[in-house]
Amino acid sequence: MGCALGILLALKMLVDAQRLSRTTLFSLEQERASELTYRALILIVVFFVAIIFVLLINVVVAPIVPPTVTVPLRGTTPTVPPIVLSTQTPTPTTTFTPPPRIELPSPSALVSATATRTATRPPAPPPPPHPTATLAYLFPAPKIVGPLPNGGTWIGEGQANAAITFRWTCEQCLLGPNDWYEVVITFTDRNGVPRTYAGRTRDTWLSLRRIYEGGGFELYHKAKEDVYQWYVQVKREPGNQPISPPSETWKFVWK
Repeated sequence: MGCALGILLALKMLVDAQRLSRTTLFSLEQERASELTYRALILIVVFFVAIIFVLLINVVVAPIVPPTVTVPLRGTTPTVPPIVLSTQTPTPTTTFTPPPRIELPSPSALVSATATRTATRPPAPPPPPHPTATLAYLFPAPKIVGPLPNGGTWIGEGQANAAITFRWTCEQCLLGPNDWYEVVITFTDRNGVPRTYAGRTRDTWLSLRRIYEGGGFELYHKAKEDVYQWYVQVKREPGNQPISPPSETWKFVWK
């Protein structure tokens, strides 16, 4: 039963990898889809081998091995000692015990006890504060260099193709094969709901039109008062983990 469930999960992983390979346009996502396909095929082969191994044990090995029979051990019969009843009944004797004498405490003892009870304990010192965890990054925060000026205004839907191009620098950011820059755009739509969109690149620039590709959304005339914020950060797979602090947040107006 477990092997069949594992094969179903591997088939689902294979279908998801093929779907991701057909829908994505990024080379990084294509490599990830190929890796998922390879893992799914390996899992299917492993579970099939496990099923065949279990069937061989049940069909070939199990009939050959004789069943083990447990022989019950004969134990000794416990011997119950005889019970001897006493024929004499002891006669109870009555002993007179005088009542205990109760002595009242002196007034000085009462004053001393009252003073002891009313003494207050010194307050306990407050517990030490918990140490604050500090997140360590591999790279410094990228520095934004455009589009200039910060908070500038662009007019027309065609500005997304070339004019609104996000640019930054980071000389110490030596990206590995699983690292990339992620540009995050945030705004509040006209209904007051916060929205967030992001795009990936290994270059130090990314046009707004490239963030549209494959996303199925449009930002033009979506923000309240046409104001958008954006920043860039270095991230790494697996887990989409940040390996640099986010850059300074810039604004732009797109009418």
